[in-house]
Amino acid sequence: MGDLNHERTGGGAGISRRSLATATAWSVPAILVATPAPAYAASSDVRELSRASVVGSCSGSGPTGTITVTLDDLPAGSLVQIALTHSGQGGFTATPNFTPTSQSGTTYTVTGTGTTFTGQIALSFSLGSNQQGTVTATVTAISGVTLAGDTTGFVTKRRDGGSQNYNQCSAG
Repeated sequence: MGDLNHERTGGGAGISRRSLATATAWSVPAILVATPAPAYAASSDVRELSRASVVGSCSGSGPTGTITVTLDDLPAGSLVQIALTHSGQGGFTATPNFTPTSQSGTTYTVTGTGTTFTGQIALSFSLGSNQQGTVTATVTAISGVTLAGDTTGFVTKRRDGGSQNYNQCSAG
């Protein structure tokens, strides 16, 4: 029997067994890589794009403010979450002018209908003397959509001294 490098298949001149084994070993990974993925694997990650705008606004010298959430062309069946968080002192109440798909405290889930979603959340701050509080709204995609644009907005109110008025407000 000869050396594997020189022993030929079929008893004559041609391809060596080692060359054949090497070529086979290298071709298997290439064939596996070239195999297309099943259609369902690609379709589960397809997300449509929706442009987001989350903007806070102040309302006079009282304890109120508003956060407006606009999601352009929110795909039908997609899910997004609008979460309100509070920092600073005091507290707040929130009243949405839309019916959420579900709600947990001040976190709202909205299901897209294939149209533009616009929702306003009215805020009422409860601050003591020399206190300041900020409410921030953040929109995140849960499924079926990718959000682009401004996904966060806020309203900050401040009450100075013994005044009943909320002397300072900033929003964005």
